[in-house]
Amino acid sequence: MVMIALINNLATTHLLRPQAVRLICRLAAVLLDSGGVTTGEYDLISKTLQHLAVKGELPPAIKPKLITPQEAATMLGISYSQFRALEKEGAFPFKRKLVGNKTVRYRITDIVDYINAPPEESSNVSRIS
Repeated sequence: MVMIALINNLATTHLLRPQAVRLICRLAAVLLDSGGVTTGEYDLISKTLQHLAVKGELPPAIKPKLITPQEAATMLGISYSQFRALEKEGAFPFKRKLVGNKTVRYRITDIVDYINAPPEESSNVSRIS
């Protein structure tokens, strides 16, 4: 629990250097060996710190997965036909992913990022609300 508080503090106050990540992971490995933290906790700490060092922000709380166009439309609060029309117009910054030859999917993290992004004033395309 203390390590998570440390991670949150680092995320809001400073950029985290890769060297610091390695050092903290070594210290956490000692706690892992002594039974102070579980393997799951150690993995969470390690992955969170690595993401923080690379991206400068905490990783998203949503697990990355691929969703169908219908699920994407539901997340955006529009009908599937509206979603298809807007995608055809290029209204979305996220791109479709082909799974196999014909199956289309979208990254859930891309959809969530789009929903949470502040509206761009210079954009000619109106955002969905």
